[in-house]
Parts: sequence; C-alpha cells; structure tokens
Amino acid sequence: MRFGSSSSALGALALVLAAATPVVAQAQSPAVQFRVPAGPLQTALPLFAQQSGEQILYSTDLVIGRQTPGVSGALSTDQALAALLQGTGLRARRTSPNTLVVYDPGARAEMTDDAVEIEDVVVTGSLIRGVADGPSPVVTVTRDDIDRQGHGTVAQALAALPQNFGGTGNDAAMSNGGDRTGTNSFYASGVNLRGLGSDATLVLVNGRRMAGTGNKGDFADVSTIPTSAVARIDVLLDGASALYGADAIGGVVNIILREDYDGAETRVRYGATGDGASDEFQMGQTFGRRWSSGSILGTYEFNERSRLAASERDRANDADLRRFGGSDRRRNFSNPGNIVVFDAAAGGYVTTYAIPSGRNGVGLQPGDFIAGQSNLYNHREGLNVLPQQTRHSAYLALNQDLGDRISLNADLRYGLRDFEAVSQGFPTTFTVTSANPYFVSPTGATSHIIAYNFGRDLGNPRISGRAESLGTSVGAKIDLAGSWRLDAYVAYAREYGENASTNQLNSTFLREALGAIADNPATAYSAPRDGYFNPFADGSNSSPGALAFIGSGWARGEGETTVSSVNALADGTLFTLPGGEVKLAAGVAFRRETFDRQDSSFTSGVTPTIGAPVAFDREVASAFAELRIPLFRADNRRAGFERLELSIAGRFEDYSDAGQTTSPKIGLLWQPHSDLVLRANYGESFRAPALRELHESADQSPTFLPRGSQQVLAEILYGGNPDLEPEQAKSWTVGGDYRPSSVPGVHVGLNLFRIDFDNQIGQPAFTALTTALTNPALAAFVRIIDPINNAQDRADMQALLDLPTTALADLFPAEAYGAIVDARFVNTSSVLLEGVDANLGYAFDVGDHAFEVDANVTYLGRFDTHATPSAPVQSGMNSPNLPVDLRGRASASWSYQDWGASMAINYVDGYPEVTGRRIGSWTTADIQLRYSPEQGWLGGTSVTLNVQNLLDADPPFYDAPEGVAYDAANTNVLGRFISIQLTRRW
Repeated sequence: MRFGSSSSALGALALVLAAATPVVAQAQSPAVQFRVPAGPLQTALPLFAQQSGEQILYSTDLVIGRQTPGVSGALSTDQALAALLQGTGLRARRTSPNTLVVYDPGARAEMTDDAVEIEDVVVTGSLIRGVADGPSPVVTVTRDDIDRQGHGTVAQALAALPQNFGGTGNDAAMSNGGDRTGTNSFYASGVNLRGLGSDATLVLVNGRRMAGTGNKGDFADVSTIPTSAVARIDVLLDGASALYGADAIGGVVNIILREDYDGAETRVRYGATGDGASDEFQMGQTFGRRWSSGSILGTYEFNERSRLAASERDRANDADLRRFGGSDRRRNFSNPGNIVVFDAAAGGYVTTYAIPSGRNGVGLQPGDFIAGQSNLYNHREGLNVLPQQTRHSAYLALNQDLGDRISLNADLRYGLRDFEAVSQGFPTTFTVTSANPYFVSPTGATSHIIAYNFGRDLGNPRISGRAESLGTSVGAKIDLAGSWRLDAYVAYAREYGENASTNQLNSTFLREALGAIADNPATAYSAPRDGYFNPFADGSNSSPGALAFIGSGWARGEGETTVSSVNALADGTLFTLPGGEVKLAAGVAFRRETFDRQDSSFTSGVTPTIGAPVAFDREVASAFAELRIPLFRADNRRAGFERLELSIAGRFEDYSDAGQTTSPKIGLLWQPHSDLVLRANYGESFRAPALRELHESADQSPTFLPRGSQQVLAEILYGGNPDLEPEQAKSWTVGGDYRPSSVPGVHVGLNLFRIDFDNQIGQPAFTALTTALTNPALAAFVRIIDPINNAQDRADMQALLDLPTTALADLFPAEAYGAIVDARFVNTSSVLLEGVDANLGYAFDVGDHAFEVDANVTYLGRFDTHATPSAPVQSGMNSPNLPVDLRGRASASWSYQDWGASMAINYVDGYPEVTGRRIGSWTTADIQLRYSPEQGWLGGTSVTLNVQNLLDADPPFYDAPEGVAYDAANTNVLGRFISIQLTRRW
C-alpha cells in the first residue's frame, strides 16, 4: 500500500501516513534530553522533531485537535514519542534509522503489518529519499504559519520572508515606482530571494517547474496557487543548480501541495483595511477520499481583492511632496498646458509661458499668458496603489497503487486571474499652429509647442487583462531490486497572459484634430464639422467628437510560455560504511521551452499596427547525480563526531541555443555534539538567457528622462542579443543549529552566505532609467545628442525615427530629442553578496499554558554591484527600490486548550537616499486571536482574527521621483488590515 509523505524535520506538514502495528518499535536511537510542554499536539510535534533531530512524519489533519501530556527527560526518540502520544489515540513506528511515522491505528484496523509499505521522504535540497536534513539551509513555511500570520495567498506569505525582496514581480511595486524592470506586464507575483532578481529564484510546485510569465517569460507567478491546497513551502537559501538546474542562483522555492485528504474542509476569509479603502474575500473548498490502495483530492479556491486607490493614501495621491518636507514632483506636462521651447543647453523642454488657469481656452488674448511660470500637473491623479485582482484556482491530485511495487500519481493545477489597473494620464508635447481656431500666441508666432497631459481630457488609460496558469504531471514510482526505486514523470506547464490598454492617445489623430494636418477622408472625423481639439483650456473644453477621436488609441499584448519535460530519477543504497548507507540518486531529464508573444497597437497612423508574432523555443538535455556519504553516525560515533556526512552533487545541461553548463555542489554536515549541528556548502549555479533576451527583435520608443532640473526627450533602444552567455554564480554557506539539552525548547540557527554572481544579463540603462543621463556608470549606454546644431546627430536620430519598429515615430520631430539610450540586453553586471540569516526560538510551558517565542533576521553585509566590468563598485542595497541591509520578524505565541494568541513585530531597517537624507526604519506589529474547539457542536472549527499593522504605521518618507512618498519596494501604504478566517473540517 502507498502512503503520501513529506518532510517534517521542522515539524511542518506531511501527507497522511497510515500504519499497522499498534506499538512503538523498540528504541533504536540514543538518549536525547527532551522538554516538550503539554498542549496541542500540532504544536508539540514540530518542537519534538527539532529536539530529536529525526524525521517525524504525520498528517496535519491527523493531529489537529489532539492534546498531548508532553514529555520531559533524557529518553530515546522512540520512547519519548510514545510518551508524547500517550492519550492521543495515535501511535508511531520507525520505518528507517532516522524516520518515525505517526498514525491512527483505528483508521486502518483491518490491515496487517505485512500490508504496510512506507514511502521514504524526499526533502527540498536533496534528490535522495530518507534524508532528514542536509548541508543547505532550508526555511519551511507551513500552512499553519500562513494562517497565523494572516496571509490569504501564497504570494503574501512569501513576500513576508525577510530573505525575499519585493522590488520585482510585485503588483504593488510595479504601480508605484518600486519595480524598475518593467517586465511584469500581467501584474503577477514573483519571488526574489536575496534581491538578485525574480529570474534568479527557481520556483517549483511539488518539485515541478512552472512556466515563466511577464514580458520576458522569465519568472514564476505564484499568485494563482490555491492556499487551501498548500501543505508547506520549502525555501532553499543557496544556489542549487546542481540539483534542480537553471535559475536556482538565489535559491529555490518549492511549494508542496497536499497529496491526499479524507473528508472535506471549508475555508472562508474576509479582510479589509481599517478605513475600508480596500478589501479582500477568499473562499476555498477541499474534498478528499482515501481507499486501501490510493487517494484523490480536489481543491477549489476563489479570491477577490478590490483596488486601493491612490486617492485613499496621502503618501501616494499627490506628487507635490513638499508637505512631507520633500520636493514638488509634479510635471510641466500639464492641464492647463505650458508653451515650451527646446533648450539644447538644458537638454530638454523649458517652459516660457503658462496657459492661464480657470479659462475655457476660448477668446484668450496674448496678455493672458503668464511669462516665466509653469503649470504643474499631479500625475498621480486617478491612479491605484493596488490593482483589482480576481482569482480562481483549482487543484486535483490522484494516487493509485498497482500491486506492491508500482505507484502511479497524477496532478492538475489551474489558475485564472483577472486584473484591472490604471496608468498615468498621457503626457506629451505637440505643435499647434494658427490653423487651430483656438490658437493665440503671446509672442506673435504662428505656432507653439505645448507640453500637455491628456488625463483630464481622456481619463487615465485603463489596463485590463487576465493570466492563466496550468501545471500537470503524470508519474510512476517503481520499486526495483533492493532499496532502489525509479521515479519517472512527464510534466507540462503553461502560462498565458493578455492585457489591453484603452483611452490611449493616437498621435496622428491628435495632429488632425489640432488642424496641423488636413482632414483625412478615410476617418469618420472631420475637425471643421466635429470640432477641433482645444489645447488652451483649463480642464477639458473640446468637443466630445474630438476627444473620442484622439482618445481612440489602444495597445494590446499577449504572451505564452510553456515547459514540457520528461524526467527519470533512480536512487538507492550503493553500499554500507561503518557510518551507514552510502546513497546515490542519479537521473536524466529532457525539457522543451517555448515563448510566444504578439503586441498590437493603435497609437499612431490611421490603421492599427499588428505586430508580427514572435515565437522562440529551445531544448535542454540534463544529466545529474547526488551522492550522500555518512562518515560517522550512531553506530561509529566518537567524541567530536556524533555525525559527519558528505554530500556531492553535479548536473550537466546542454542547451540547443545557449551552450553547455556544468554545475557542481559539495556539502558537509557535522554534528560534533548532540546539541550542535554544523553545515558547510559550496555550489555553482547558472541561469540560461531567457528566450526573449536572446531573440527579441529590436524596437525603439521615446520617453522623458530627468537631467538636472530638466526633462530630456530620449529615444530608448530595446532588443535581444543572440550572443548572450549564461549567468554564473558561486555560492558558499556556513552555519549551524544549536539545541541545548540543558534548556529544552531552545533553538538557535545561524547561516552565513556569500554569492559571487558574474556575467549577469540585464539592461543596465533601463533598470536605472531615471538616472541614465546623470549616472557615470551608465555612460557606455548613453549618447547625448544635439540634433539642432549637429547635422550628424540629426541624421542619426531621423534614421531611428524612420525605422518601422519605432513606436510613436511621428509624435516628436528629430530635433526634439536630446539623448539615445541603449537598453538592449547585455552580459555586463556582476554582484558580490554577503550576509547572515539568524533565527532564535524558545518553546516552554507554564502549567497548562504553552508559550513560544521566535525571531528571524536577515542581514546583508555586502551587496557590491558593477553595471559594467569597468564601472566602479556601487552598492546594491540601502538605497530606494533596492534591498535593505536588515529585515526581521519576531513573534510570541500562547495557547491554552482551545484558545491561542500571538503577536509579531516586523522590522525594515532605515538607509540614506541619494541626497544623503536618511529614510527611517519601519516597524509594524501584527496580532492574532484564534479559537479552535475540538469538542461540542463546533468541534473541527477554527476561527481566527488577524490584524496586520496594528498601529496603522505609515512607511517612512522617501522623496521619490515618481511622486510617491515611500519606497514601494520595501514598504507599503496598505495600512492596518483586519481579517477573519473560518475553517471547518467535515
């Protein structure tokens, strides 16, 4: 018979393991000093696993609601676990030298011991079954952790990790200037461990790869994974390409979903900000059934989050930040507009006259214009801090044994997410002549250039779209001779996204509505008949026909990525040393990746521009192996060597378009004393260029960039690079765990890490676009031009505008540009990262009351970056929109019978901004109250009240060029958020 299983060395969640013999096996382990207080079994078992150092496998559904008398004293693990389970109705049996299984003897009373077959565990960070831990540091987030911290989604739970940086793959950062990559076109939620980029973190679901999302298809979207189906999340905090292949540079996130369940579970959650500005509703339903040779589980989840309007948050609603002691970030692309001229010395447009406010633009006189002043526009008008998101998720898992040696498994995951967002009103310059009936000149000229914003005429452009996520696999586990097992599966993953932006400006139609070009008989609009556009008004004073005509522009995009793979892994015992069994896992994999995208627009010209479909693909062949060598263990331990294990792994991958890579990894696990485990690890990782980074066709588009006090019109060059090489990284980790037997319940963990990341693929000028014209490190990617006075500059700029791939080519003349910025993909950057992860925990009891305190901190001591090999070293941390050096969370919890409560403090360190002005630290507090009765008519019900950011603490002020008053990559303006969750097991 087959039983689902999972790691619980940290006492997380495991899938149910049935059992047979109703007694605990005779003690096979040395005495350990235990101190586990009485209380809920689901709280006691993780603590017991930590103190024992062994795997304790159990189902969360099995232990919820059961109370333990606790255990104290020097006992073998087997004896201590028997005492811990006394009175619970559960038993345990040892299935391997370091694994015990907790089971309900009554649930399978009809089975004999001979019918039981326990499946060994494969933990994240190793390919070998039955290993309890390894040399790589792993953080486990259980489903209980997600609930206790008040998170409704997997994305929220991962975003709260101190090791995760929120500056990329984050819809809140994207909408507020925190995400400089510009690739999150479908408002996805990614994971960015260590701040090395969302594309440098490998995300797995049940050990299977997800397809990529976004403009480049290079990062995983975790937003559509149903929280109700999550068993636990393992976060591997070092490079792991030797085990899992490409992208595992910053680490690996393995989201492990529930494999089986017997019964039904309903989850309902509602939450809202304290002021009601935004709310969230979630409902999940799980059904499951087990039978003697298999199981089936199905989960559906619905989640809806309303938008959070910028107007609801003082730090996000007005770009004039002087009220906080900052700068006025409003722009002279305004309504009413400004008459401007191009100043070559300033490198941009400067205002000469302000169009008067409070006028309808009709009958103006030359003397009405205000010389030397500038109208300023709050470009934050109408924006959202958070877009609206609606999500449907479903998950199905099936397991079936075929005899005693073969077990089949299949799973299917589907998610559909709709989103609605708002972008800024369209800013631009245009030329208006005396052909416009509203034209008037303060200087007697026959034409003027006006800097204008169309937000009040057309409304903000609206962005809507959807994202679909699919993952499925079918596999078999076959017991071979001896301890060997073959695990083979085929898997397919797909991510599809589409978005559409409306209320866009059509620059050709604008010129016609201004009278700058003759009426086009091919359009239904006629300026003399339907009205001209009035550019001299305060607000919108043009005819509805003119506004509908010029605002009929749109842009659409859709993209699809897929990953298809065939995988086979065999593992088992090679031979036995005095220290134990030498185990090997070896396998091969074949993978095919595709990327398809098409963009269309109607922002210029009289007919839409339908972009040519782009389709890229590649194939990857891999061979990999891992060897685990126990040098010292229980049978041959000696002073200073209670345990010593060596781990060696390697992976070879052959890419059809990016060459070959080899990634080694070696680790050592040393237990010099029963209270102390030390680990050391070295590995090499890589990330192959994304398909779009290699093959994307060239295109160009204009944007305004700051240069001193001016805004310079720059042409940005985009495109792929077929000569890109894989990114390479070398990572070292050294750390350990200390659990003193003299103070049971105490746990201290420390992990020092260093990552040397070379040959990084990026767009240095694009990711730092707002400083591209002033940052000396980016000089190699910037060409300052003067097309008015330099004929060669004018010719080169005109040649770019004449290319068919140039967007908005007729919006500005060649003479208006002041710079050309090369933002194409290159292998240039390097990063040297060093830091420390530390955690401290203490579980104890006072009478019948159980307490636990815990603290987790990540400190970055060094984050050196080179934009180019010859560029000076710059810090990649402690600056706005970059990781901070210190993040942490400390919590304390209490439980007594059916009641529990907890409180947590979250901390984000302060840092200086570019001007030297310090951005303060940010401290928030969370609380939770929970009631989980196991008796009476409410038995099996859990009610949880969470309050995040209890004191409604505002984020520290940052004078952001985007016009928001906070660092959206490291903080947020959500404010106090209150949620209540009801869970019922049927």
